[in-house]
Amino acid sequence: MSFGQFIALASFVLSMGTIALTYAVGTAEGSAVLCNPFFDGCTDITHTGMKGDAGFIFRGGMIAACSFFVIWWMVMRVWLVGSNRIALSFMQFFGVLAALGLLAGTAVLLPEKADTHWGVHVRGANLFFQGMLFALTINYVLIFRARRRGFVVPSFIFKSSLIAVLWFMFIGFAGVTVGVEMSHGKRIIEWWATLFIGLYFLSSWWDWKGIQLSVSESSGK
Repeated sequence: MSFGQFIALASFVLSMGTIALTYAVGTAEGSAVLCNPFFDGCTDITHTGMKGDAGFIFRGGMIAACSFFVIWWMVMRVWLVGSNRIALSFMQFFGVLAALGLLAGTAVLLPEKADTHWGVHVRGANLFFQGMLFALTINYVLIFRARRRGFVVPSFIFKSSLIAVLWFMFIGFAGVTVGVEMSHGKRIIEWWATLFIGLYFLSSWWDWKGIQLSVSESSGK
C-alpha cells in the first residue's frame, strides 16, 4: 500500500467507521434511536455521538479523521501539481477550511445538550458541507481538464457519479444545512451527503498507487 492509498483509506475508514461504530454503541446504550437513518431519518449524525461511550468515540474518531482530511488535500495538490496553481490553492484552502470547520463543530459537542456550544457546532458542520462541496467541485474540474491532457485517473467515472449526486442533492434539496433541530428530510440528506463525501475521499485509493512518502536530502558544506 502506498502512502497516498493509506491516506485515502484512512480518511474514509476513520470518518465513516467512526460514525458507524458510534451509532452501534449509541443504540446499544440507548442514547440513539435504532433505525436505518439513510431511509428513515430517525436521527441526525450529531445526536448519535453525544452521550456515553458513543460520545467519546465520535469526538475522538472524527477529530482524527479531520486531520487525515487535511493531509488528503495536501496529497491531492501534489498529485495534480501540473494544474493551475491558483485553482489548486483555492481547492486546498476550501478543503482544509471545511475539515477545520468539522473539527471545531465536533470538539464542542458535550454529553448534555445544554452544555454544547450549538452556535459553533452548527456553523462548523455547515462549513464542512458547503466548503467541501466547493473544494470537491474544483478538484473534479481540475481532474477533468487533466484527463484531456492525458492524465490517467482510474476513478474518474466513480468520481463523476459522486459529484453528480452531490450536486443533485444540494440543488434539489436546497443544500445540506445542519441545525440544532432538523427535519426528517434534512436528516436523510445529511447521512447520504456524508457517505458520498467519504466515498470521494476513498476513490483516490485507485488513483494514488504510485504516491509514496519520500525525504529529500541535501548535502551540507
